[in-house]
Amino acid sequence: MDDPHADQYLVRDFQDHGPGTWRWAYSHPVMRFFVPDAPRLKFTVDLALPERTFRETGPVTLTLRLNGTVFGRHRCDQAGPQQFSQPVPNELLRRGAVNLVAIDPDPVWVSKADGGRLGFILSRAGFTE
Repeated sequence: MDDPHADQYLVRDFQDHGPGTWRWAYSHPVMRFFVPDAPRLKFTVDLALPERTFRETGPVTLTLRLNGTVFGRHRCDQAGPQQFSQPVPNELLRRGAVNLVAIDPDPVWVSKADGGRLGFILSRAGFTE
């Protein structure tokens, strides 16, 4: 999230601006990535669940979709920093093209004051070999 071009990767449901190293992801965050022609790729995400929201939501399950198809789930059983890395099935990738990754948190934290919905804090995400 500290990349000066981070906004180009964020399609929807993210905080407009963060402190530079992270951003809030809301109910249905979607990112876009150009994926090169590589033989085997993993999708890795670094995120955090703040203690304040986790106290009310309890464990949070993240469902990851690549171009509309589920390719992984990760259950966060505690607050704090988390890293999730999942091999990506080759048939789901659009090589040499833009790919969309959605990460749906369940449940999301809902503010009693204004109804705002917070999922998790995103620090880093992307494809690696």
